[in-house]
Amino acid sequence: MKFLQKHLTFFTILFCLCVSLFLRTYNLNWDNGLLFHPDERNIANAVTKIHFFSQLNPGFFAYGGFSIYLYRATGDTLVTLTHDPSWVSDWGKINLIGRFYSALFSAYTILPLFFIAKKLFGKKTALLSILLYTFTVTSIQNAHFATTESSITFFGVLLCWLSLLWLEKPNFLFSVLLGIVFGISIATKTSAFLFILFPAVAVLLFILTKRKQQKKLLRLIPSILCFLITTALFALLLSPYSLFDYADFAASMHYESGVATGTLPVVYTLQFSGSIPYLFQIENFIWQLGPLVAIFSVVGMVFLILEPLKRKQTIRMIFWVFPLVYFLYVGSWHTKFLRYMMPVIPFFITAGSMLLISVQKRFILLGNTIILVTLLTTIGWAFAFFTLYTRPQTRVAASTYIYQHAKPGSVILTESWDDGLPVALGTHNGGEYQEKQLDMYQADGPQKIVYLASTLSTADYIAINSRRIYGTLMRLTSLYPITANYYKLLFAGKLGYENVGTFSSYPTLFGVTINDDSSEETFQVYDHPKAFIFKNAKHFSQQQLVGILNQKNL
Repeated sequence: MKFLQKHLTFFTILFCLCVSLFLRTYNLNWDNGLLFHPDERNIANAVTKIHFFSQLNPGFFAYGGFSIYLYRATGDTLVTLTHDPSWVSDWGKINLIGRFYSALFSAYTILPLFFIAKKLFGKKTALLSILLYTFTVTSIQNAHFATTESSITFFGVLLCWLSLLWLEKPNFLFSVLLGIVFGISIATKTSAFLFILFPAVAVLLFILTKRKQQKKLLRLIPSILCFLITTALFALLLSPYSLFDYADFAASMHYESGVATGTLPVVYTLQFSGSIPYLFQIENFIWQLGPLVAIFSVVGMVFLILEPLKRKQTIRMIFWVFPLVYFLYVGSWHTKFLRYMMPVIPFFITAGSMLLISVQKRFILLGNTIILVTLLTTIGWAFAFFTLYTRPQTRVAASTYIYQHAKPGSVILTESWDDGLPVALGTHNGGEYQEKQLDMYQADGPQKIVYLASTLSTADYIAINSRRIYGTLMRLTSLYPITANYYKLLFAGKLGYENVGTFSSYPTLFGVTINDDSSEETFQVYDHPKAFIFKNAKHFSQQQLVGILNQKNL
């Protein structure tokens, strides 16, 4: 017992690492290698184009080259070890490599996060921070995707820690390490340029504290130059075609920034129409973190930012300036995908932990009770969400139903801008059926009614594999009144199509199911969307359907 008490910190860190790895690596092939995340498909495709060292241009710049090269190098190594060339050609296998790295980066974020929290707020806050981060749902979820959210979050936290170390001892070694990590961050995702705030604040604090010591200030010049040169070197080395193919890189950045800010309208961001900046992200923290952690994290961050800057606490600016600026900047965008908030999640959790420990110090019984309840509800939410990866993915379940019940040759209507059904399973590849796409984003008008009626009259099934389209267009009644009415009629069974299958998978624990339909779309539609199969039971003619679709009320 004494041994455990003496080494409590070590065993807590070890426990968090083991549990984090388990929650994040369990069933990485949850989608049967089908890649329902569009960014995963793009990254896997880019990996197949790389051949060391004759062809290094990924031709894809929404993300940097680092992850693509890392996945390819790992794939090449596995090809050598297993003699299986599919590790660098099969998107599903490439994706497994990416998800493995994503899970590792996510789990190991615990280490720098602990040291940051311990240095700035004390050991208790540090231990509580990593415990809460271990069971953070958004981290667990993003670890199951081969995208860069987990890795970029790790690099951001690591850069914060190194900046704290540099401020204590601004030597050549820490300057180089800062440059390496910052360079890798930029080579992973261009938005990591905002990480410059960590070393920038460290330099500013150094100047303020040493402003009367001219010799020490002069030493900053070689240190800063070393940092900048190392950053440029690693950024260029690990993502060279951001410079060598600058025209395509710039075009990609122009497109991505236009989509993010809303200056370039695209149909797949219509869900954010009418959403309120900042409030939208805070509301969705409840899904990402759990309700109690979300509340304490936001309040804790506000208290941290507004606290008087006492002499010994100015160092905390290195911690909170980045999440503040990042949240204010990114939170103002039109497009508010939850993954955009990933880099600030560890900082908010730590701020919340600081608040909880502060309450505990003043009101021991109340503080302990709140901490215990927060931990238990967070762990419960994590395992409820974790159950999603213990069940068949809903698109797979819906496809299984189609293969078992739909006759070969059946005409199946799917929706454009969404994944089609059925997906390939075993010996089935979907070729047994005639798939036609419904263009639901087509502008509303009389022609839309005719288009829908003529298409519906000739089909046997309608397959809707997520709320991506109907969830948005049913809400935008001023822009899509006819389409919204179509969905109401369809779900009410008024179009002659019978709902023969609803396939949903919600976070569940101890028999309690948590409906997350009100979360931001991407929280659900990649790994656990609600899918529907409608069968044409009455075979209405086009003329009959036109009449029904013209109905204003059900």
